[in-house]
Amino acid sequence: ASPDVDDAAHAQAAAGGQSALISPMPGTVIGVHVAAGDAVTARQPLVVLEAMKMETPVVAPYDGTVKAVHVTEGDRVAGGALLVELEEG
Repeated sequence: ASPDVDDAAHAQAAAGGQSALISPMPGTVIGVHVAAGDAVTARQPLVVLEAMKMETPVVAPYDGTVKAVHVTEGDRVAGGALLVELEEG
């Protein structure tokens, strides 16, 4: 992911312990690597998007627990679409 996406994720993480990870661009979900209730570590890939033949992983900004997954493999998403909700800790 680009530094801008990571910075936004860290800003959300610092804001209150719960974070909504959003799609950095329009694309197709080609991989969902977590489910609700899963424990994740910082920088762990959660979802992989494909746009214009490039794969972009969306990673956890911190260690935490997946609260909800809002996409499935094959979904087409818009930029800014909610992908995963995390809770810190």
